[in-house]
Amino acid sequence: MKTTSHITIIAALIALLVPATVSANVYEDRLKQAFDNITNAVPLEDLSQMHTTYTDPETGVKEGQLDVIKFSIDSENMNLINNAKRVYEQLGDDIENNLALRGEIYTLWWAHHDDTSQGYRLYYDPENAIIVGLDCDYCYTVGFISPDNVKHRKTYTIEWDDATSGDNIKGRLITTYAPTKPKKVFTDVDDYDKYMSQFQAGMEKYQEGMEKYRVAMEKAQGSLEKAQGALSGLSDGQTQVYSFSTSSKTDGESWMKKLLFYVNKVQENGNRYLYLSKLYELCKDTEGLDQTDLKIGMQQLASVYKQLKLKGANKLKENELLFLESMVDLLQSKIKK
Repeated sequence: MKTTSHITIIAALIALLVPATVSANVYEDRLKQAFDNITNAVPLEDLSQMHTTYTDPETGVKEGQLDVIKFSIDSENMNLINNAKRVYEQLGDDIENNLALRGEIYTLWWAHHDDTSQGYRLYYDPENAIIVGLDCDYCYTVGFISPDNVKHRKTYTIEWDDATSGDNIKGRLITTYAPTKPKKVFTDVDDYDKYMSQFQAGMEKYQEGMEKYRVAMEKAQGSLEKAQGALSGLSDGQTQVYSFSTSSKTDGESWMKKLLFYVNKVQENGNRYLYLSKLYELCKDTEGLDQTDLKIGMQQLASVYKQLKLKGANKLKENELLFLESMVDLLQSKIKK
């Protein structure tokens, strides 16, 4: 009995001294529970779900899946979102010193937005993907290598917007399942140097584009300030004439022309994502529009969304429909009740 007791004590000491290795499935289980807690807190009338799967036409085996849950919860339940957020951040800390855990993670990405937006593309079949993190204030996503089939991964994403005082928190819970993409393998130093050189060239090109964009924005801001200065120097009578000639009505007509042009392009075969992106930027840039303009724009997009959702030669893919739907929601959020 004495020997058994000593063994028990030694085993306990070893357990304290040797850090426990946490596997990826522990984090996956925590995220599943966090997602369930959020879903359970959402009233049925504030919950909408979408589910789609992709099956290999030759083998009949499921190769991809997408599940999207749009939620709206009371701001008092923010702790439920924070619980999920902590899982992502704890995982980010743990993979730094855990090589085994790092090998089980396919991707880990998050973004906190201010005035700029960036997205992350998650595919769920050979031709379709969903973009996350684009139309939200916060986005966290992680992909786990499937333990049953290492050639596949499953991703878990949560995104949400800041809530003003008394408002509900709106967001989405998104999961995808799909084959993993082959990762780049470097056979020697020359390959790595070549890759880094190409990467650096791409980054420099991106930075040049951003600099041109910044200069254009500064120029536009300067023109706006000049116009405002001229307006402030006019008499009351002149101001009324000047205000009429540059009213939001004129701005609204220009905005609406762009909207209709992009909408027509979206309905054509071709680079739909390019024009969907332009539509999204237009929906964000509503400066100078009155409530009537906003309502007309929202109705136009809602009408197109319903038309393209129907079967036909020009039917949008699921991720494109979601993107278009988010624009309708964006304009709706700008309309005062």
